[in-house]
Amino acid sequence: MKRWLGLSIGFSFAAALGCVTSAGAQALGNWSSPRNDMAHSGWQKSENIMTKENLSGKFKLLWKIKLGTTPGKDSMSYSEPLLVPRLINARGFKDFALWAGPEDLFAVDSELGTLLWTKHFDVKPSPCGATNLTAVAEAPVVINFRARRAPGTPPPVPRPPTKASERHIGVSPGGGGFGIKGIYVLTGDGYLHEQVVATGADFAPAVKFLPGPTGVSGGLSLDGKTMYTASRAGCAGVENAVWALNMGATDYPVASYKTGSVAPLIAMGPTVSDGVAYAVTGAGKADAAGEVHANSIVALDATAKVKDWYTPAGAGSLENVTPVAFTYNQKKVLVAPGKDGSYVLLDAASLGGADHQTALACTPPVSKAKAGSIAALASWQDGEATWVLASVPGPLKDAAKFANSNRAAPHGSIVAFKVEESAGKTTLVPAWVSRDLVNPAPPVVANGMVIALSQGDASTHATLYVLDATSGKELYSSGDAVSTYAHGAGVAVGDGHAFFVTHDNTMYSFGIGMEH
Repeated sequence: MKRWLGLSIGFSFAAALGCVTSAGAQALGNWSSPRNDMAHSGWQKSENIMTKENLSGKFKLLWKIKLGTTPGKDSMSYSEPLLVPRLINARGFKDFALWAGPEDLFAVDSELGTLLWTKHFDVKPSPCGATNLTAVAEAPVVINFRARRAPGTPPPVPRPPTKASERHIGVSPGGGGFGIKGIYVLTGDGYLHEQVVATGADFAPAVKFLPGPTGVSGGLSLDGKTMYTASRAGCAGVENAVWALNMGATDYPVASYKTGSVAPLIAMGPTVSDGVAYAVTGAGKADAAGEVHANSIVALDATAKVKDWYTPAGAGSLENVTPVAFTYNQKKVLVAPGKDGSYVLLDAASLGGADHQTALACTPPVSKAKAGSIAALASWQDGEATWVLASVPGPLKDAAKFANSNRAAPHGSIVAFKVEESAGKTTLVPAWVSRDLVNPAPPVVANGMVIALSQGDASTHATLYVLDATSGKELYSSGDAVSTYAHGAGVAVGDGHAFFVTHDNTMYSFGIGMEH
């Protein structure tokens, strides 16, 4: 409570000083989108409660809660809890863990594990199979406590709260530091909704995003006032396309990058960096005149126009692996899936060079993914060292030579690469392989540790592991604490806690508890 009160007082004081910003820094405990940010880093930079030294005896199962009814079968879409801390509702300050199920959005008190509210969306289930709703929260307001106004400069006047009659999706709610926070939800009828995080109430009327059903959800990415998603053909007239909605215009124009027979391999929303959205495409018929590029990494602007692309030379298909964007040696780069289970390092300013086929670096083939698997990359920095992690949903190929192995991994693993300079070239150096993980969820990094979820399967329960991020060594295992398996699940981390949801809609919280 002292921590909450201190933050609230500091928040008001900071607003008076004029030093509240929405820059790229992270608020403590915030996890506003799958993989934590639009670059899909999977890195919780703010974590300082959970350390390697205090895992033993302190990091444990804190609570679990069943959310709604059990779906008829496993969801075909990816889902991950979102975390929005330090909000005020009728019960005082609360930290919210939010999760989108098949028909409902749930808000849970992340400290106590109690249900705060449920929002039901009365829409028909997707005709394309069992899928969850897709959600992304507004980016956190970040406080720059070092900022100071010039002497004699009056403090900024906070904008008053927006009147209910003037609200529309994407508009700033006003109200200063304690303004309304929103979470966006895409439902199976193609409408985009905005809910008030503190209460679950509608912030404004929903707007049409997709012309038809969403199909298997491709996730949501929010970059400023541009919302991105993807759809994949397969039923009920759903098209293969990446879509961009301009929430800054009152008529909500929607642009699209349609790819014909080529499916966008997007599960968590496009990776976005510096206003550019990156999409992985699968097999299909390429169309140079229509700028449709199969088995490629395609860069799109906010109007869904193709800016650049990378297509690996020779035959080979790309996997459903979400890229990660970051800065290395003052250069914007992207690590993405290469052909046949490899990974490539690309220059964000020129993805494939003049011929669109030249990467900065390429690893040997690492694995062959299972059909229907969802994997992702992550990046983090340890002092001057830059690391890239990948979830591998099957055994490694013989050509993949890693310096350090932590037991055999026949079912799956997390693998780590170091980004290094060698002979004037940037390379991805294989560093370590984790212990065996059954259907590993995308890796998450916090305070020099990797939080790795072995999702299990119909005959194996899920297990949460904490690994040393520089060696892959196991530091913690949840053992038999989780009773069933997870499917298409992601892990969110904040304030010394790790959250995930199993296939039966049970949310679990592991971490270091607070005294109440």
